Amino acid sequence: MNHTTDRTPRKVATSIISIICLLSLFAVMLSACAGPGSSPKIELTLWYWNRSIDDALIQQVGKVFPNIDLRAEKITDYDSKVRTSMAGHHGVPDLLGINSNIATYFPDEDQFVDLRTLGADSIKSQYLDWKWNLGVAPGGKLIALPMDTGPTALFYREDLFAKAGLPTDPQEVTNQFKTWDDYIQAGTKMKQATNGKVFMFDNINNVFSQAVGQHALQYFDHSDKYIGTQDIVKQAWSLANKVHQAGISANIDNWTTEWNAGISNGTIASFVGAVWMKQILQDAAPNTKGKWRIARNPGGDGNSGGSFLAVTKASAHPKEAFEVIKWLENPANQLTAYKSLQLFPSTLSTLDQPGMSSKEDFYGGQDTNQIFSVAAKDIPRFYFNEYSDIVGGAYSDQLSLIAQQNKNSEQAWNDAQTEIQRQLLR
Repeated sequence: MNHTTDRTPRKVATSIISIICLLSLFAVMLSACAGPGSSPKIELTLWYWNRSIDDALIQQVGKVFPNIDLRAEKITDYDSKVRTSMAGHHGVPDLLGINSNIATYFPDEDQFVDLRTLGADSIKSQYLDWKWNLGVAPGGKLIALPMDTGPTALFYREDLFAKAGLPTDPQEVTNQFKTWDDYIQAGTKMKQATNGKVFMFDNINNVFSQAVGQHALQYFDHSDKYIGTQDIVKQAWSLANKVHQAGISANIDNWTTEWNAGISNGTIASFVGAVWMKQILQDAAPNTKGKWRIARNPGGDGNSGGSFLAVTKASAHPKEAFEVIKWLENPANQLTAYKSLQLFPSTLSTLDQPGMSSKEDFYGGQDTNQIFSVAAKDIPRFYFNEYSDIVGGAYSDQLSLIAQQNKNSEQAWNDAQTEIQRQLLR
């Protein structure tokens, strides 16, 4: 009898048992090496656009949160991709940057995590109240945490103001230009002193939008009733038309090569703009270094621009995602983002940090953040809804026709109302 065949199954079984034992021992050893409480990293995705978040801070997230692998993607054509993804409920990231048009995302508030449920109220006092409030959707959900802000101020050419016999010191300009009418009167003086070669204002659209932006209620009340035919908007419209009729606007649109040239060659003596216009101005007219100054707004403080960070319902890890955005936008990191990208803070304590103060050569050695920091704290809690930008666009279109084609102001106003009603009834 061949005994070899009888022993083969027992050998195979023994070998299998040995392998299982070795594998089990190997698993135990791996577990011991991994340490107690070890688990796979949590993957989070973030969408943002260029210069909206400091890349160096994003790279530090993995060190601050060793259990998180943050995969950040810088998106071009941002709103289009975000809206397409949200509409299809596909590919939506865990963390989402939102620009100043946050109100246009309110109809989709159900796609965002209410950050109050994750403990956001505990840090609310760290932020500017008006900025925090802009992230609250009509249903009461806090859909996003504040990032940067855009407080506005009066940018002006010190040398041109001196030529026109106007005050040149920022505090003196602030004191004399209390109202828009004061500013317009100074514009007439500038025109006379320069034989019409220098204009006090860049365009009347800017006059209108900045004047409207200084008020808590602008185009809609809190019940979303359209109030654009009431005093606030009418007064802003009247101011823009006064500037046009006085012939003290250069009628040059922002973000154009013509605007850059007007700023550079001294055709434009001043404009009201947000803090982020500092860098734009420096890039547009480096030859004017030392000639610009900044004073408080005539008519009151306002805001233009500023962003937010949200956690979407697509995230399987909302708690961890909130911890990341809370860290990215804490007071210390907002100071870092200001120094690296000039993102003006939304956290109160950051505004008073020594690192926010510096004398700027382009502005004649002025510490311009003294102006913007005070303005940021004084901005009213204004209200925007999803239609605010549409309404503003209708007014802007008609003001452009007044400026470029001398369209009748009354007809332009009526045409703006017709277009607004058409849009609101869609």
